[in-house]
Amino acid sequence: MKSHSIILIAAVMLTLFVTPPVIRAEEIINEVFLLERPDELLAFSGLRNNWFEKRLNTGETVIKSIYNGNVAVAHTNQRALAFSGITGRWTEKRFRIRESAVSISAEGNVATVVTNIRALGFSAKTGIWVESLFTVGD
Repeated sequence: MKSHSIILIAAVMLTLFVTPPVIRAEEIINEVFLLERPDELLAFSGLRNNWFEKRLNTGETVIKSIYNGNVAVAHTNQRALAFSGITGRWTEKRFRIRESAVSISAEGNVATVVTNIRALGFSAKTGIWVESLFTVGD
């Protein structure tokens, strides 16, 4: 009986050593850095080993910016700007009349800008913005 217990414990220990570790859904290393300058935004992509600039329009100012994983996002007084470290491109969504940003976030491969009239989502994998308009009363 004692030998069966020892064999069972040895089998369990062996299983722990040969079983592959649990893989998380998607573990992303920070590959993007964002630098704000008075007339431009500069994003560095570690994946592409290069800097990418986005010029600001005359009178345009960055209100808030953030970066994480493979994305950088900023909102200005005129538009939402997102950078994909994967594609190496900046993409923008212009704000509408009387539209203002409420929050921005960046994590992994996704960036969001929520305004008073819509939610904008950006994918670093595709380099594309998508939007969802809020209905009146929400």
